[in-house]
Amino acid sequence: MSSFEQIDLRISPDEATDVIRRQLGDLRVVRRDGVIEFRTSTGFVVASLRPRNEPTGAKANLRYRTAPRLPLYLHKMSKGKEIRDALDEYRV
Repeated sequence: MSSFEQIDLRISPDEATDVIRRQLGDLRVVRRDGVIEFRTSTGFVVASLRPRNEPTGAKANLRYRTAPRLPLYLHKMSKGKEIRDALDEYRV
């Protein structure tokens, strides 16, 4: 089972990536097909950013992991929440 939640941000994906890198430097950043993925050193995806351009002022959408695929990966879901917490002040 895998579970994600989403929030919209008022900063661009590149700006959000800079914030995440400053606060959580232990994640790999992978850019693919217009999406920025954040992965652990073992390749486990904990969050992704997509560009948005909404009338609400949203410039990016953050999708972050809230539950692991397997109980073995329970410690990895906290990284998704750490990313959300790092970007919380930029929520729309």
